[in-house]
Amino acid sequence: MTIEIKYNSYKEILSKYFPSGSIEQVVDFISKYNICLKIKHKRIYKLGDYKPPAKREKKHHITVNSDLNPYSTLLVFLHELGHLLVWNKHKNRVKPHGKEWKTIYGQLINIFIEKNVFPLILKRVLEKNMTGMKAGFSSNSELFRTLALYDNGRYGSVFLEEIPDKCRFKATNGKTFVKQNKLRKRFRCFCLENHRTYLFHPLARIKPLNNET
Repeated sequence: MTIEIKYNSYKEILSKYFPSGSIEQVVDFISKYNICLKIKHKRIYKLGDYKPPAKREKKHHITVNSDLNPYSTLLVFLHELGHLLVWNKHKNRVKPHGKEWKTIYGQLINIFIEKNVFPLILKRVLEKNMTGMKAGFSSNSELFRTLALYDNGRYGSVFLEEIPDKCRFKATNGKTFVKQNKLRKRFRCFCLENHRTYLFHPLARIKPLNNET
């Protein structure tokens, strides 16, 4: 599923994915920066992305996954908008998630904090981490866990770290794994389908299975 957001249907479609108090400002950003926004089907390895205009076009392209809760959707959109603004000013002369991007991302989030878009508990976590925002939610366990409070039954309501070692689980790709030991930051997990070992983030969403190996 891919939904391309057309200008005349911005508000109607955005209201299905973004927090209600954010719509006007998001529409303003889309119009001001000439953005082609697409809501994409669930992707395992990324939540969104940004692509600058091709040689013969003027539109910037941003995608956001369709399976996120509204606050995560907004934060991913702002993450990619931050890349757009950095590209407009610096092109490829700075690091993708360097100080320039961190500064702009924090400023964008603050716009919506001032508009009281975020619930109080999420607002406090964002304010706490404003000066050093990380590229991915999973890199900040406090933010990741707080956002999870608003997922409302998203696939895998359990985090991998919550199940015991040697337990079986299904990952978001549908494959069955056995949880093994933890290395420095990630868990080794054995795939029963292809007999290979993979490393999983402790906050990976999984579906526990009842039977142990």
